[in-house]
Amino acid sequence: MNEKSLTVLEQYDLKIKSTYRLKGNYGCITDDGKYILQEYNNSNERMKTMSVFYNFLENNNFVTDSVKANKEGEYVTVSEDGYTYILKKWYDAEDCSNNNKRQLLLAASNLARFHKLTENTIGLFVEGGFHPGKNMRDVFERHSAEILRIKNYIKKRKNKNFFEMSLHNIIEEYYVQATEAVELLEQSDYKDMYKESIENQTINHGCYNYHNILFQNNQVIMVNLLKLNYAPAVQDLYDFLRKVMEKNNWDVSLGRELLDSYCKIRPISIREFEVLKAVLSYPEKFWKIINYYYNSNKAWYSEKNEDKLKQFRKQEKLRWNFIDNM
Repeated sequence: MNEKSLTVLEQYDLKIKSTYRLKGNYGCITDDGKYILQEYNNSNERMKTMSVFYNFLENNNFVTDSVKANKEGEYVTVSEDGYTYILKKWYDAEDCSNNNKRQLLLAASNLARFHKLTENTIGLFVEGGFHPGKNMRDVFERHSAEILRIKNYIKKRKNKNFFEMSLHNIIEEYYVQATEAVELLEQSDYKDMYKESIENQTINHGCYNYHNILFQNNQVIMVNLLKLNYAPAVQDLYDFLRKVMEKNNWDVSLGRELLDSYCKIRPISIREFEVLKAVLSYPEKFWKIINYYYNSNKAWYSEKNEDKLKQFRKQEKLRWNFIDNM
């Protein structure tokens, strides 16, 4: 985004006091508070639906980065050179820290409130709505197929470097682990839960992690809700929990506190718990490491890949200890 994009602000009924760079975008200070200007590559109709949902959340005491309409009443604004933008509320707030237990527990409670509110949104949207989210079984099947493909590639590769030798020695173990996790998911009620979430228009945040959570004192602010979809609530919980636990060496005590904070507001059912255990059993971090390796320039040796693999291996016993003691 360059300075030319700032001309878009002329299309809003705002008195701009100053502008500044903010997270790769432009922030602006107005008489009406702070805003952030972002490029947006979707339709105005989609953003109208988003605006209904933002209002729904704010009417239920959530704080969000809701989108402001321009002078024409449109949410998507087109610049002179044809780029499209949205203008969102912004706040003097701090990013959520994966090392701040108080913030993480508040974030878990906030997610439970969000899921309790959005378990069934039939009738909320006059038209439109959101699309079905990812089906975890399908996602894991694709990931497992890629693990197998990389396994065969490594086996045939001559003159293996140290990372590839390490991978060659352990990849079968994780292919088996991935297969067993998919089997666990198939044995659970996930298929029915996924179908029900679409029928009931159960809204999933789609990207609930520390990157998209801000704090203003003890107030949780949810930002970047552009990946909203229909999916079981347990998928959001899995994404949030897995990333926090990876950053905290799968600390059993912290994990239990996070689940307790969530369950105090929205108790997890037995079938949700079975699904959560199944998806946490999938070696997602391992897949990410080898996926990055496989799709990068293999002629260039990366110590970063090696370090990530070592770190992952160090955490494996801790990950399984957490899963076994959930």
